[in-house]
Amino acid sequence: MSKWWEASADASWAEDSWKGQEADSTWDAKGDQTEATWDGAGNENAATPPPVADAEWGATNWGAGDNADAPPPAREFWDTQEWNKSSGTLSSKEEWELEQNDSLLFDQTGRATAGLNFSKYENVPVDVSGTKANAIPVCKTFQDIYDKFKAFIPEALMDNLKRCGYETPTPVQKFAIPCGLVGRDVMVCAQTGSGKTAAFLVPVIGSMMKNHENPVGGRAEPYEGPLKPDVLVMTPTRELCVQIFEEAQKCCHRTPYRVARVYGGERPKEQMVDLAKGADLLVATPGRLQDFINRGIIDVSEVNVLVLDEADRMLDMGFEPSIREICEKHGMPSKDSRQTMLFSATFPEQCQAMAQEYMYDYVWIAVGVIGGAVETVQQVLAMVEPSKKYEKLIEELDDFYASRSPTDRMLLFVNAKDTAKWLDEQLYEKKFDSGALHGNLTQEERETNLKRFRKGEIDILIATDVAARGLDIENVAVVLNYDMPSETDTYIHRIGRTGRIGNEGKAITFLATNEEDGASCEKLTTLKELVQVMNSSNAKLPDWLDGLIEKTESAQGGGGWSWGGRDARSGQEESKFTGGGDAWSSWGNKNEDGGDATWAKDPWSKDGNSSSW
Repeated sequence: MSKWWEASADASWAEDSWKGQEADSTWDAKGDQTEATWDGAGNENAATPPPVADAEWGATNWGAGDNADAPPPAREFWDTQEWNKSSGTLSSKEEWELEQNDSLLFDQTGRATAGLNFSKYENVPVDVSGTKANAIPVCKTFQDIYDKFKAFIPEALMDNLKRCGYETPTPVQKFAIPCGLVGRDVMVCAQTGSGKTAAFLVPVIGSMMKNHENPVGGRAEPYEGPLKPDVLVMTPTRELCVQIFEEAQKCCHRTPYRVARVYGGERPKEQMVDLAKGADLLVATPGRLQDFINRGIIDVSEVNVLVLDEADRMLDMGFEPSIREICEKHGMPSKDSRQTMLFSATFPEQCQAMAQEYMYDYVWIAVGVIGGAVETVQQVLAMVEPSKKYEKLIEELDDFYASRSPTDRMLLFVNAKDTAKWLDEQLYEKKFDSGALHGNLTQEERETNLKRFRKGEIDILIATDVAARGLDIENVAVVLNYDMPSETDTYIHRIGRTGRIGNEGKAITFLATNEEDGASCEKLTTLKELVQVMNSSNAKLPDWLDGLIEKTESAQGGGGWSWGGRDARSGQEESKFTGGGDAWSSWGNKNEDGGDATWAKDPWSKDGNSSSW
């Protein structure tokens, strides 16, 4: 019987090294895990360790004397490992858990699925630049990806992807997955709702299964020591962290590879109990991750792949210091010794300049109108005096309920937590089925409201921008911006919660206007950039918008355009494609698969010599 990691295709094209590491055409050097390992059977006597009382957290000398500046202890983590060791509790799942996950993990209820306009992706513009980026092979279906990259995608991952229903890749997946599978760094700027999560999970998990020699779930002894992930995915919000964690679990189902997540808002010791079993792939928000690193229970010195999702937010003034400390101060392999992938819907040039410090000779991939909104979203603007916003909202809600299908939902965005709380209370009084998602709620309340919204138990979710990025929710028919965000990047992320994966959607935005002079209360630059966003996505502009901008310009004085989203580097090999990937077939000498034959031999190194890596 062949081992699960053995490649079933000729991988001779991978003879050269990628980033200076020897490419192995077979996977049989990864230990002696046999197929029996995959049943995940744990110890029947495994039990949950006794809880540690809150008061015991201070029962150390961490807060006194010379240790006054030391991080708080992580007693629950180490006590759990001792318990696991004494009880023989392994990190693998038991068979009953695996059988339960067979149905739970692959239930797509509440998740967006491909819509009638999915074919529009074939015509979306794609810009690719970077060293040897034009040699990427053509992969128009997931089966093409499986066939061309059998040496990098084990059968178990392939089976799990098929169970998720992946058949036709989106443009971002067509371009990013091949790059990621062969170890290239990538910076991806792609529309919201375009499949970015799978675009990085497929290659990083494929790489992990190929190269990570001692998966946590395959060990015959209980896990001991700090958690040392092979793959680290960082994301700015708790909700997105949970969503990526769930998708990664699907990809790793019935394999010895374990996934964990870490985020603020949940009691640290509850997370420590799970982390004590170790993990091969960790999804985390920066703050809690930094805390756990400082406590000594997470070690990033063996991270081989780093992913920053919603990277523009991750690298802004609020997150960049934490990211820099995690990457540079705790022994993480340098950028030329690891693979780094950055994904977002927007990438201003200043953000790109900062991101380059974390990347090595990356491939730039921009899908769709760069920094633009999705064309499948109908964008509607409404001038509203601030004092009449609530009244206008009720009108829109009445229209929504009059025309909606039974499964349609509305996502309502505001700029402040207090506004979200007030609106939720007001709508509750009027008997609307609504819930809220904002920072003043506990994590349990937020997760409950999000789950109820996904299941259709509530029709309206009122949210601050904590929910704007990356969340994949089915049947969001309307996004309503009760408050116009001050940045058009945020506007793009917000309206991207509808019209996902080729589905139709509608976005209504209230533009606050001054009753006295008719000028807008919004920033002039925001209004001008909004025009460009709408034009780039072929949205119809209202006749009154030019006049509003003129009045606002007179009232506010001056202003200018600011927009970024192209490869900030100069002198790069650049190509333009369509989302169908057809242009990839037009590069020089073709092989029998229709791609450039040179990619099979050449590791896309700067000078064609693999030693330069």
